[in-house]
Amino acid sequence: KDAYVLKILNVKEEANKSGTGTHLTISFDIAEGDYKDFYLEQYNNDDREDKVWPYDARYYLTVPADNSAQYVHDNWNTFFADLEDSNEGFVFKGTLDTLKGKIIGGKFNIEQTEYNGNVYDHTRLKWTCLADDVRNDKAGKLPNDKMIATRPTAPDDFLKVPDSIDEEVPFI
Repeated sequence: KDAYVLKILNVKEEANKSGTGTHLTISFDIAEGDYKDFYLEQYNNDDREDKVWPYDARYYLTVPADNSAQYVHDNWNTFFADLEDSNEGFVFKGTLDTLKGKIIGGKFNIEQTEYNGNVYDHTRLKWTCLADDVRNDKAGKLPNDKMIATRPTAPDDFLKVPDSIDEEVPFI
């Protein structure tokens, strides 16, 4: 969980799983610092034949079907303003290929997922920001983590005293 300077590696428009619209899938890697090429290393160390770019190294920007002014302002305008301001002289004119190789700042949180009874931690890009703000340690507040709620322990699981114990319980 932190803020990082990212490099965009690929962008493609895809149908949403719900079938109600599309989104941009923006694949990236960390471009600078101690974690530079973090996701490339994960990809290269994956020996499966059907390996894909790590899920945590993708950012999804929904194309609003209803042209919601608030969504466009909060998401699209912020993303493209951060992108243009992080790449001197760059102006996005609608061609997705022009985004490849561009840098942008990113703020990550920790999100937990559950699969087959196991809980997994993921570091996910939640918000974009200016690359220079990351470099100058001025990226600001990081997004809140999204943890799976802990399940209460059943009373029977709280304290198990073996039947063979001879000592008295001191607090009774």
